[in-house]
Amino acid sequence: MRVVLDTNIFIAAALKGGFSEDIIKMAASKIVTIVCSEEILDELHKKLVKKFKWNINDSKFFVDTVREIVEIGKVKKKITLITRDPDDNKILECAKEGNATLIVSSDQDLIKLKNFENIAIVHPNTLHWIFPEYFKKK
Repeated sequence: MRVVLDTNIFIAAALKGGFSEDIIKMAASKIVTIVCSEEILDELHKKLVKKFKWNINDSKFFVDTVREIVEIGKVKKKITLITRDPDDNKILECAKEGNATLIVSSDQDLIKLKNFENIAIVHPNTLHWIFPEYFKKK
């Protein structure tokens, strides 16, 4: 399964670990392929440094670690579906260009869409039902 994680999932993993970190570990375990874009990784780096006051080197290390376990896709076509927070469109762009089947996000603008061009959009907690065997061990 090809999955796009919203930046908020990566941030939660960086700040708290726990369930969000387990989601990322699914890619390292080859249970899913996490599709990402340079735009998402750039946003992740900027938010860790500016909003959460991370040291630039620590943020770079985290982003580089993520980069090693995700598949980086190139976004060729911009999407302007979400107008309230246009930055959310980068998640849709990545999912479409990366042939994802699932977007995982806790962002309400994305979740209320429920799907985008046959790509399901779910809250992270929904993964307990999608991958019960993986998460029952946790």
